[in-house]
Amino acid sequence: MSHERDDTSWLNRGKQRQAVARALRKPMTSKEICVVARAESPRLQLRDVWHLLREMQARSLVTCHNPRLVTGRLYELTARGRDAVVGPFGVEIPIPQENIDWRKYSWVVRAKVRRLTLLALTALEERTRESQTATAVRKHIRTEHPVGLNPVVRALKDLVRLGVVREAGVTRKRGCKLYQLTAGGRRIAEQLKR
Repeated sequence: MSHERDDTSWLNRGKQRQAVARALRKPMTSKEICVVARAESPRLQLRDVWHLLREMQARSLVTCHNPRLVTGRLYELTARGRDAVVGPFGVEIPIPQENIDWRKYSWVVRAKVRRLTLLALTALEERTRESQTATAVRKHIRTEHPVGLNPVVRALKDLVRLGVVREAGVTRKRGCKLYQLTAGGRRIAEQLKR
């Protein structure tokens, strides 16, 4: 019996295993995997996801991009894992981009406001082709999520420190800082949108 067939039958033996395998369509944290997999397996808990991910790592189906971190570990299917999931489960899993700094990606993903801020800045830049103030970013986020200006400013400062966003000057009237995505930030935002 081939390894691929053995891995597929192993994944098929449990509803929670199937749910976790189907959820991993892109690099994700265990919390994100849990939220997506609960649609198929409502009784799935975060500790179950941790256990299943450890088992999948032992079988070389999943790899962790940042194993030294305690929180925000980023998991992705390996080539062997993709082979075991794509055919039998009918799931289409795109191969992630090579030029993404996964350490920075995981730092953005583990905080909701940082992720929302980066996606809002991306959307505003695509629409207006200009640098944006923290207030404009906050207004864009508030259409769907209630968030104050201070958390957005903190998130922008974190993103600048991380090198995903850069300060692009100040406004003429009030001297407010303008923010702009870097090339690496744009790649991370594209990966987040998938």
